[in-house]
Amino acid sequence: MAVATEVRRVRLEAQARYSEVDLLVATLRDHVRDLRLQRDRLRAELTEAQETSRLARTAWLARGMKPLR
Repeated sequence: MAVATEVRRVRLEAQARYSEVDLLVATLRDHVRDLRLQRDRLRAELTEAQETSRLARTAWLARGMKPLR
């Protein structure tokens, strides 16, 4: 009887540990997904800012040129 109780206790503890690990893995995956989405958004913002900056730096060229006759 004591062996059956011990086996049941060990099984419940093992299941609890696996459940905790499963929850941790799911949480980490969600966090990684969120970080990747944020990274992609920031990269898009950076690309847009770089393009805006590039256009602003070259705007002087268009302003300083005389039109063709």
